[in-house]
Amino acid sequence: MTLAELLRSERVRLAKWTHSEQQLVCSEVLGLSLTQQILSAETPIADHVVEQIFDVAQRSAAGEPLAYILGVSYFDGLRLTIDSQVLIPRPDTETLVEVASALISDGGIQLIHDLCTGSGAVALAIKARHPQCTVTSSDLSDHAVRCAVHNATALQLDVECTQADLFEGLSVFQLVTANPPYIAHDDPEVDADVVSHEPAMALFAENSGLSLIERILTDAPAHLVDGGVLCLEHGHRQAHDVRKLAIDMGWQSVQTHQDLAGRDRVTRMQRP
Repeated sequence: MTLAELLRSERVRLAKWTHSEQQLVCSEVLGLSLTQQILSAETPIADHVVEQIFDVAQRSAAGEPLAYILGVSYFDGLRLTIDSQVLIPRPDTETLVEVASALISDGGIQLIHDLCTGSGAVALAIKARHPQCTVTSSDLSDHAVRCAVHNATALQLDVECTQADLFEGLSVFQLVTANPPYIAHDDPEVDADVVSHEPAMALFAENSGLSLIERILTDAPAHLVDGGVLCLEHGHRQAHDVRKLAIDMGWQSVQTHQDLAGRDRVTRMQRP
């Protein structure tokens, strides 16, 4: 069976992969770049490799996230190793990196901490963009910390990651980023496959999804220098509530930024 025949087969088509997902599978399983995939379309594929791709397709068709099957996710151009005990980085979260990066580029920010870091995606993306900065990260999950440390080592990015319950035991920074759990337990918009496969502790929060965000807003001022900035990712329907909480607590220069789909995604604010 050639690569072209394999990708046209019914067993692969049932997975309903997007073009980019198909490229990812071929890259990770076959070790082929996009150019090589095009040039190798009529090249026969070994039977054991065909079965491997069929297995990936079957699991994918059953709803298992492709990132967990392959153990790989790409974020802001970085190749991250992940597993089912950490959240899959979303393109929406690149908005958090963009907002933070713009603040850093404006000058003066050197000390950055990323809360609820998971696989380390945000912290590592910031460090890759701004190698002159000191970037640290933390997560409540020991497994997430190990995953983030592994990715930092693999990418040769100097980002320390420690286990902490939000700001517990942390120092003072000029910029804090966070993508905390913010989904309400009864949110009807959450895909069933997400609920079935991704870690609940990285997804859900009490108080309509706002409990962790409220804790961060309360505790962050003690961990920011004068004029320090907090950047929070949240659900696209939570922006009004996040801004109100922040303003009521005295945060300054509160501003919400939209993701690529035009949905409210990140709110930044300056220490009260």
